[in-house]
Amino acid sequence: MVAEDLVPQAVLGEVISSNTLILTCKCDENNVRKGRFVTVAVGENWPPVVHEADSTEKVFGVALKTGNNGDYVPVCIYGIVKMYAGGVVSAGAAVKTDNEGRAVAALAADGSLSGGRALMSAGEADDQFIVLVCPDIHGSGT
Repeated sequence: MVAEDLVPQAVLGEVISSNTLILTCKCDENNVRKGRFVTVAVGENWPPVVHEADSTEKVFGVALKTGNNGDYVPVCIYGIVKMYAGGVVSAGAAVKTDNEGRAVAALAADGSLSGGRALMSAGEADDQFIVLVCPDIHGSGT
């Protein structure tokens, strides 16, 4: 089965809600891709320095533009965004990142890594679907 664009009227990596919070961040490495989860790489900088998140990192937000080392990119830290799924995700499920910055279902043990909630279901990896980006602020901080 071929991955599907479940919301063709929306653009991948674009905010589709009016109530959003977007920060300009700086990329610390190549390959920050639009529509992928990012994490803070260096916490002592302003603006925040980010890179594409992997499955063990806390989600900071979603890149709204592709960037390379030193580029500034807008990052949605709260809002509704069209993203790639990293596998099967049910509507309403908490999501975290896989190793490619895509949204995957979070397990109970992944609570502090959560990046938001799936607002629709995705049937397989690389399906494009809608996610409420709202990184977990109640995590342990580790």
